[in-house]
Amino acid sequence: MIGAALFEYFAARGWRVQATTRRRDRVDAQHPYFELAAPRLDLPAADFVVLAAAVARIGDCEAEPVATRRINVEGTLTVARHMAGQGSHVLLLSSDKVFDGAMPLRGRHDQPCPACAYGRQKAAAESGVLALGDQGAVLRLSKVLEPSLALLTGWARDLAARKPITPFHDLYLAPVTVDLVARITAHIADERAVGIYHCTGAEDRSYVDLARLLAADGCNDPALIRPASCGAANLPAAARPRYTTLEMTVEQARWGLTAPSFEGTAKAVIARCVPGID
Repeated sequence: MIGAALFEYFAARGWRVQATTRRRDRVDAQHPYFELAAPRLDLPAADFVVLAAAVARIGDCEAEPVATRRINVEGTLTVARHMAGQGSHVLLLSSDKVFDGAMPLRGRHDQPCPACAYGRQKAAAESGVLALGDQGAVLRLSKVLEPSLALLTGWARDLAARKPITPFHDLYLAPVTVDLVARITAHIADERAVGIYHCTGAEDRSYVDLARLLAADGCNDPALIRPASCGAANLPAAARPRYTTLEMTVEQARWGLTAPSFEGTAKAVIARCVPGID
């Protein structure tokens, strides 16, 4: 999702862009085939490389830590080191899951303390990319919302059909739009910036709050929202941290970008997902 959006964003800026794919049916001149599990180092030269691909499902990483580490750490760093050796500036897209979620607004210089295999893998990948020195950067992301997200479109369909939905009252997110991710990525590329950067919402709110905004256009009955517990859904404890926010002081001082509000981000995405919400 993020890689496809970055491709469109950078192409619209007039950049020459290629985006790899591991799906054979999507291979074309701008989308060469590439598999991180067994990377072939015949990639085209590039001034700037974004490492966006990963196994990001926390449950998958818990169930298959060796196989997913091969992609999220070993394959990723093989590409990062090779491309840096060719003169590329390398940016790794990382995650708030490098922290345990026990406290809000984690700082970029806080020691990583992941509580899940995915977080441990991202922390290891971060370390490897930062070791590239003036050719490496990391962008940590909280939850990225996009109008085609299956969760939102599924909820919208059910509400329109007057079917109940069961968002989790004890699962939290601090959402950002993919556009904000692209803007920060472009700044990093333009400046060949190094170090750690953050892209996060301003506060953590529950998925029930997100569902209520989705229903708030007046056309859907809020009684259709039936809050549920993620514990009852067998969601791994590591996949449900209480806090996901990160501090964005550097991004504000350097580029004038602040952490967006929960309502602002959610409504902006929902307005493009479900007509009628301002």
